Amino acid sequence: MQKNATVSNVVNLRRIGLMGISGSRNAPKALVRMPNGSFVTVKVGDRLDGGRVAEIGNGRLRYVKNGRSITLKMPKT
Repeated sequence: MQKNATVSNVVNLRRIGLMGISGSRNAPKALVRMPNGSFVTVKVGDRLDGGRVAEIGNGRLRYVKNGRSITLKMPKT
């Protein structure tokens, strides 16, 4: 994990990015990095980027914004 912290261009800092998933299967939470550099923790049903979080699990977060489904995936290393 420490080695991945020094890899360049893994996360696009100008976009929303999924940094991690925690919690139980029944109550997962996701740590999301916003384009302004702040971090927020969200759960299913929370608002994110003008949409609503629909699913968290399997290394991804899916939210619905303006009727479109947007999926955020964990960064590849």
